[in-house]
This record gives sequence, structure tokens and C-alpha cells, in this order.
Amino acid sequence: MAKRVLFLMSDTGGGHRAACRAITAALDEKYPNQLQYELVDMFRDFAPFPLNTLPKTYGIWYNNHPASYEAQFWLTDRVFRKGLGHRVYSKVVFPKIKYLYQRHPADIVVCVHGAFVRPSVDALRKQKRQIPFLTVITDYAKPSSLWYDNRADKTLVPVPPALTRGLELGIDASKLILTGPVMHPRFSKMHLTQAAARAKLGWDQDAKIVILAGGGDGMGPMLETAKAIDASVANAQLVVLAGKNVALKESLETIQWRKKTIIYGFTTDFDLFLRAADVLISKAGPATIVEAAALGTPMILNGAIKYQESPNAEYVVQQGAGLYAEGAQKVAATLEQVLSTPGKLEAMQAAVQKLAEPEAVYRIAEHIWTSLQDAHK
Repeated sequence: MAKRVLFLMSDTGGGHRAACRAITAALDEKYPNQLQYELVDMFRDFAPFPLNTLPKTYGIWYNNHPASYEAQFWLTDRVFRKGLGHRVYSKVVFPKIKYLYQRHPADIVVCVHGAFVRPSVDALRKQKRQIPFLTVITDYAKPSSLWYDNRADKTLVPVPPALTRGLELGIDASKLILTGPVMHPRFSKMHLTQAAARAKLGWDQDAKIVILAGGGDGMGPMLETAKAIDASVANAQLVVLAGKNVALKESLETIQWRKKTIIYGFTTDFDLFLRAADVLISKAGPATIVEAAALGTPMILNGAIKYQESPNAEYVVQQGAGLYAEGAQKVAATLEQVLSTPGKLEAMQAAVQKLAEPEAVYRIAEHIWTSLQDAHK
């Protein structure tokens, strides 16, 4: 009988669901027909009002009031470092999460959202359920303190700074495991050359092609940045990924561009796009960084949620894999510098490939599998 894996996530941004899909793809590849999966949106189904509206309002909140979003991240990270904050929080949501485990029986729980690690492992332990609980951190360079709890059987971390943070927060070293970041296996199996990827997409073979992306929701100053690049960057063709932002796509399509510019909506072929491109411009989300690294695509990071994503940007810049430029004009000037400085693009390409960890998701899958086997000996 197939073992049941319960993933705790939420559609606050696309990264958490994408992480679940990446892990399940790796598990199915390594252990076919032996596991069944259930993904639960914890904010939507098991959080009190108004938190249960976040899957719908997260993008609106960040796009319209980024300062307040950043402030809540800073506050929760500090409030919940101490025992009192997370004990109160866990007590408030305990009835709902107790019901979660009754409604969704599982052989192992895998949490990929920091907001639910502590209340979920707390409820599991209080009910004395002998079920392994694994945390897979889907943030990157400096995860929130919410991710870390000694009651989790294992906490799988993406990069060395995240491991160091866990140790600083008092997590047992034996429970912290450096696996590398979550990434869908298809990114490590993209074997097309750049020329072949461009031919498949119908893109020019000889141009310097730059992708401007705003994540699945088309977040950030996409329109202004595209206009600035079109106006001032001589040697570049622009591909704009508007995601699910229909209004943005329609606005982009009404513009008379000076240079060839290709507009797309939401795509599931991001791996193909990255292989075909020379540079990616995007905010410093962990999934974007990891996927660009896998395809060897240097980055210009044009935004970062303060406290949450700003350490990611710093880490990428320190590694030489990308540059940070905020504001449309600065992004355009930085892109011009990268494309016009001899050897600059090639150096960034070499550096970004060093961040790639194609085996990481398989290591994560192995830890889930071995935890299951150990629990049922």
C-alpha cells in the first residue's frame, strides 16, 4: 500500500506549490508507484480570518503596500524567535491544525511554508502522533526564524548561510541537513543548446536576449523597466513574461517598441526560456535564483522583499552570479554595462553555474523516503 505524504504549503506566491511539485517529481522518479501525495493550503483552509484570505490577497498586498509587508516580515521574525510568541500563536491555531491531521491522515508530514512549521509540529507532538515531520526550507539565504523548530525530525536547508542561521537559533546540529535548494528535476534535464532552445521558441539566434520576469503574478515595475530598456540599451532584445497579470500584458502589447520585443503571459516553459536567454531580470525570489543558476543564466535582480529576499540578492552578488539594481533606469544602465563590458557576461555565466545544485531535490527526496522507512520499521 502506498505511503501518504502530506505537504503543508500555501499559494502565497507560486514558490511553495512549485516546491511540492518538484519534490513529488523527484520522489516519483526515485520511488515509482510507492507514494501518494496531498497538498494542503494551510492559510486558505486552516488559518483564521483574515489570514485565510492571503492566497488571494498576497500579490495585491505586496504590489500596493510593500513597506507594510516588509514590516510584518521583520516583526514576525523577531516576535517568534522567542518562546512566548510562537506558543501563543500555536495555541490559537491548535484546534484547526488538530482537525487538519484528522481530516488528512498521513504517514509523513513535509512542511514547505515557514508560517506553519511551529504550529503544525506543535499540534502533531501534543497529540502524540508518531509521524515524521520534515521541514524543507524554500526560502534561501536567510530564512525567517519561523522555519526553525527542534521538534521537527529534520530541517533541510538550501545554502550554508541558512544552516548557520539554524545553529544560531539553537537548532540541534544533527537535525539540520544541508541538501541544497528545491528545484524541479526538469531544470537539470534541460539538455537543449541555447541555439536549439531559440529555434524552438522562434527567437533570433544572433541577438543578446534578455528576459524580464515578475514571477507568476507579474509583480513589480515591469512596464517602466521594459520601457527603459527599450529606450536606452542598444544591444538587446527583450522578452517580457507578464505571468498571470492580464492588465500588464495588455498594456505591454499596446506599446510601439523601438526594438524587437516579445510579450508572453503565464508560461510553464521557464526552463526553455532560461536556456534560450543571455540574462534574466527578476526580483530575488529563491525559486527564480535557483532555476536561473541551473540553466547558467546570469541575473540582474531588480527588487527584493526587504528582510525576506534582500539576503538572497546579497548572496547572489557576493558569489558573482548577478548584480542588483533597483529602479527602471538603474536596471537599464546595469544591463547596458553587462552587455557592453568585454568578458563581463561570460564571468557572470561561469559564476552562476557554481550556484547550481541539480542533485539537491533528489537528496531531499531521499530524506523523505528514509524518514518514512525508519518510522515504519
